[in-house]
Amino acid sequence: MDFIMRAFEDADAAPFAQAVNQSLDTLLPWMTWAHKNYTEDEARLWFHLTHLQRQQGTANEMGLFAADGRLLGGAGLRYSSNPLIPTSIGYWVHSNEQRQGIASEAVRRLVASAFSQPDIDVVEILVAERNIASRSVAEKVGAKIIAIRYGLIVLDNGPVSTVIYHLHRPSSDESEDGIAR
Repeated sequence: MDFIMRAFEDADAAPFAQAVNQSLDTLLPWMTWAHKNYTEDEARLWFHLTHLQRQQGTANEMGLFAADGRLLGGAGLRYSSNPLIPTSIGYWVHSNEQRQGIASEAVRRLVASAFSQPDIDVVEILVAERNIASRSVAEKVGAKIIAIRYGLIVLDNGPVSTVIYHLHRPSSDESEDGIAR
């Protein structure tokens, strides 16, 4: 599926809140920010934070939209000021839009964007070990498991085992973005 990635706007608050509330079955187990009766005001606060983070150069959160404007989900990069901590990526897709390659394509685009910056050599994906859908996305784009650690992700029911995936900047003899197609 072809889609557009762009910064969230205040006008996206109603569809964002609706998408979160309609996707609780797939968000609640893994995303602590998602909750029943998620509101438009909460969405707007999130959007304003993402704009501030983009201005500060600490993150690049994007909305995922179908050509007809329908909200499909969100994905973003979080940059680290510590050279020992890699840039990380996160993603979610509306439960009605899953299993269409949207998350994988969003990850591919964001990783290519990250690797266009000369100081980023690794992008990290942290996934709860039992989150099979998100693990499938990481594996589909060619991310490699480097470790499994307990407690890096804390869900509502407590700390869980976290699978750490890495994508590395491609060498000159690899494809442009270094990601499996």
